[in-house]
Amino acid sequence: MKRYTCTCFGKDAGLWLGLFLLPLIPVFLAGCRSDVQQVSRETDRKVYDLIAQTWDDSLGSPGDYQLQPLSFEKRDEALQDIYQSELLTLLRAVQLAMDNSQAFQEARETLYLKALDLTEAQHLYELTPFAGGIGGYAKEGDREAAGGQGTLGVQKLLATGATVSSGFTAGYLDVLTGDFRSGLSTIFYAAVTQPLLRGADRKAVLETLTQAQQDMLYAVRDFNRFRQVFLVSVVSDYYRLLQQYDQYRSLQADYIQLLALTDNMRDLAAAGRLPRYALEQAEQDKLLAMDQSRQAETSYKQQLDAFKLKLGIPPQQTILLDQNEWQVLMDAELTPADGSEDQALQAALDQRLDLANASDQVLDAERHAEIAADALKPGLDLVGLFSPANDNRRRYLFGADPGDLNRIRDRYELSLRMDLPMDRTVEANDYKRALIQCMRRQRRHMQVTDQVRYEVRKAYRDMETAQAHYANQKAARDLAVKRLENTFLLLRYGRANTRDVLDAQKDSFRAREEYARAVTDYSIAKLNLYRDCGVLWIKANGRLETRTAVKR
Repeated sequence: MKRYTCTCFGKDAGLWLGLFLLPLIPVFLAGCRSDVQQVSRETDRKVYDLIAQTWDDSLGSPGDYQLQPLSFEKRDEALQDIYQSELLTLLRAVQLAMDNSQAFQEARETLYLKALDLTEAQHLYELTPFAGGIGGYAKEGDREAAGGQGTLGVQKLLATGATVSSGFTAGYLDVLTGDFRSGLSTIFYAAVTQPLLRGADRKAVLETLTQAQQDMLYAVRDFNRFRQVFLVSVVSDYYRLLQQYDQYRSLQADYIQLLALTDNMRDLAAAGRLPRYALEQAEQDKLLAMDQSRQAETSYKQQLDAFKLKLGIPPQQTILLDQNEWQVLMDAELTPADGSEDQALQAALDQRLDLANASDQVLDAERHAEIAADALKPGLDLVGLFSPANDNRRRYLFGADPGDLNRIRDRYELSLRMDLPMDRTVEANDYKRALIQCMRRQRRHMQVTDQVRYEVRKAYRDMETAQAHYANQKAARDLAVKRLENTFLLLRYGRANTRDVLDAQKDSFRAREEYARAVTDYSIAKLNLYRDCGVLWIKANGRLETRTAVKR
């Protein structure tokens, strides 16, 4: 006699199904949760932990690799001190470059994305749970049933290459019509697949994780190399701006002096005590000085706006450079860099981060060639399976294999699965590609090594040239100042004319200008040498120090 019911689920069936699916509710809620901020914070924690673990003590002080989302409001908040005082010190400029500049933000993001790749690679070797469920209505001829099922399981890839998985499926069926049997049905299985030849090498199995870890190390080194290069460029730009501003002020002062001098000469010419051509020469010098002053002002303002863009400061914002920094630079007795050229070269070979990456990438290519050779082996896998008996005959379970439901004995399976290397064209080509890539990496390592040597030698010569130029210009400045003072004295006693004064003043101005440029060039040359040697240590507050790192 057929049984009919007016509901999709019987009273008892709903109770049993609810009890079964209850443990899955937290899993379901976890998968469907909408707290994206919590998910983002958890991802940040994992990523920053990986970066901190990869960070080497020789790379400088960590702490400026966290992502910092920017907006106009946040930028304005960070620039309140600049808006109020309009003073931009060198250290504040470096800090703003690290916090606000587009280039630094993108460097952070590149590092973060590489750490994300590593988390995915690690996840491949972790115990991975899976869960799901299904419920609904089924009809086969005149047989109808309603019910549901849930599935729980785990799987894991082992370092030996074995894939282990286990799952449990259970559900409840409520028969509406037909000859199914109502009740609870379960299926359980455990399986393992262990490669014995191809894919059994631990190095090949872990290659995805190994390469991701290496890429993470390269990204950390690249980030720190970027910090060195970028912050040296910020300091260099600041020094250049100070020098340009000093040049502009000197041109202004020179123009004001020529203005006063021409006024005085005009009176002398009117009184007949000065030739007319001398006054015309002074007028010409005054006009030239005025033009040069305006050009210097325009050039300085344009370079200053470009510097603001580099630091993330609105171009319309008025800023003043710290003149104390320039005074210290001008008054300091600049000393040569420590060590000889050979010592500088050795420091670069030991500490340049891009060179370290190029060296390690050769080892990566050699490892890839070994793994490609492993793919040429025949495939031989040991497969094991166990599933206990399931006396659920004539029941229906959504999504389940009827053969599993009707089996009344425990099932054991142990088999060998073989893949003979009858056709290995693709694998052979991949192996040759790996060998060629290995040669390329070796050549690139040689090229980067030679490039580093070239950069250091050039930086060392530039530093020596700048040092000699600085010493000469310092002596020239002192002589020009002394000559100008003597010429004024001679003019007072009638032993020199105004042309002599104009020439001495012009020479004095050029000497001061060249000296200021020489100071700037020498200071930047030393920074460039330290940068190319890889010995710059960046502290958490943005200060730069020279420090010998531990050899890798």
